[in-house]
Amino acid sequence: MSDLGIVGFLGLIGQLYAIMNPIGKLAIVGPLAVERPAYVRKITVTVVVVVYVLASLFAVAGGFILSAFGVSIDSFRIAGGIVLMAISIMTLVSGSYVGRLEITEEQAVVPLATPLIVGPGTITALIVISSVYGPVTALLVALAASTAVAATLLVGIRVVKYVGATPLRLLGRFMSLIIASVATEMILTGVRNHVKEWMS
Repeated sequence: MSDLGIVGFLGLIGQLYAIMNPIGKLAIVGPLAVERPAYVRKITVTVVVVVYVLASLFAVAGGFILSAFGVSIDSFRIAGGIVLMAISIMTLVSGSYVGRLEITEEQAVVPLATPLIVGPGTITALIVISSVYGPVTALLVALAASTAVAATLLVGIRVVKYVGATPLRLLGRFMSLIIASVATEMILTGVRNHVKEWMS
């Protein structure tokens, strides 16, 4: 982490938080949070626990996953960037992957915790971070971003009661632009590194 620096470390946390996009997920459960706030708070705790576990798992195992499948980090950057770009476009157009969910405890795990929060984009980002900066840094980033997600969800379900889901849906769409920027950077970096390798 010393080579990365504090600013770079915080930047990785911000990127991962944007990809997880908990603000957009609040828009999904917003109406239910207004009707049944105590129940949604209980469900949110389940979501938070699953997010912590899954994010930590992929942070630690990211580098090993690429090695096991014999995939280079730059090829994975390009593929992952394309996936992230598709996610950002879907979110920008619709506000989220899905509409409103009548959340049960099972649905709190699937699809809310995964794949809506810890989904293809989050997994891709964690594997890249783990491969480039090491599993310890990736784990710290995952834990910090998951904590920010937890805080957003726990505070957000109280806020949505007063502001409604529409402002959160708009913020979720804004976050999709950040995701698109991260995706673009991943694709360009992967292509640039491949070109350098071909020309060397």
